[in-house]
Amino acid sequence: MIATIESTIRDLFHANRLRRVRKNARPKILYFIVRYPTFSETYMHEEIRSLRKDYDVKIITYNDCDDARRESFPYEVVKYNDWCLVYGAIENIDTTFSRQPQRKFLRRVDAIIREFEPDILHAHYFGLSLLLEKLSNRHKIPFTVRTHSMDVLSEPENKLRRISEAANSSWCKRIIAFPECRQRLLDSGLSAEKVVSCWPVINFERFYKPEPKSPTRKILCAGPTITKKAHSEFIDLAARMKDKDLVFDLYGKGPHLEATEKYNNEMGNPVTIKFADPDDMPEVYPNYDWLVYTADTKINKVGLPVAIAEAQASGLGLCWQELPGRRQEQLDFLGGGGYLYKTLNEVEELLSSPYPEEMRQAGFAAAKRCDIEQHKHLLTDVWSGSLRYA
Repeated sequence: MIATIESTIRDLFHANRLRRVRKNARPKILYFIVRYPTFSETYMHEEIRSLRKDYDVKIITYNDCDDARRESFPYEVVKYNDWCLVYGAIENIDTTFSRQPQRKFLRRVDAIIREFEPDILHAHYFGLSLLLEKLSNRHKIPFTVRTHSMDVLSEPENKLRRISEAANSSWCKRIIAFPECRQRLLDSGLSAEKVVSCWPVINFERFYKPEPKSPTRKILCAGPTITKKAHSEFIDLAARMKDKDLVFDLYGKGPHLEATEKYNNEMGNPVTIKFADPDDMPEVYPNYDWLVYTADTKINKVGLPVAIAEAQASGLGLCWQELPGRRQEQLDFLGGGGYLYKTLNEVEELLSSPYPEEMRQAGFAAAKRCDIEQHKHLLTDVWSGSLRYA
């Protein structure tokens, strides 16, 4: 009993103390990502790109990725051979990390932590709070997590409740979530003092093209080729408008690419399917007049795509599939810089008219809200508050 009380007091002391950083040294941040450097996880990469200016960053990823971006930051793969903390069902996940593959993973990460000596642990995806809470207790290091959309939008309540318990640890200094997702996390038991709202991450200056440009009569769709993106509907749109002297290009790759190509072929190839690395996209968008972002309304799991903010920053017109029960969330994200549509008939009409200049200007302002340089302080403020300099 006495030992338990002493341990509790010691943990409380550690939770409230400041991490000590040598004077003139750059604080060290140890990142945890499920599948880095997957091309579609753009805002993880852009967050790191920005923070590396002021912090020493080391990246651990616990799965290989099939669709890697062309250039990545240095990272280390430490395989986690158990149920995925992000994509796995909570019923299958041992949150005590007692299984042999989990213990092996922890031993390898323990060694990295001892060698790197991070000041902060940081992860992408809410499920990794389970891991960081474990590591923080072992090593007495604060942690933060940036959630995306699928890790809140797609998860059942029992999993969110269990992850929220972990994130309520005194070691957790901040959870960042999309505005609409914040309330769901609060409803799942996450402490209000832990979670702040934030839009997705883009590098605004890399895409910002405010200059007026001549129409190109080209329509763009972009994103990973997965079922929820409903790229077949973009192909349907192109087939319906084949006599309108418009060009339709789909930029993407992923597990559904072969099926998408097959459907495009069956429809007479109205769309050119290609791929551009994320670092090349700032030069791709200006070649188009519109971005049409399709989504499967039955699956209803498309969150807040960074392609929309990137296209807005590039001055494109926007057409985005309205999703059931999520109209206001989508309108808030568009910020007046784009249209929601329910049917392809509506899209045909919209593409037949010039994009209003007032909507283009609203798009610039909406995209600016996503600029990592504008909101990275939501991380760095709490990181600084957990550090002191010797």
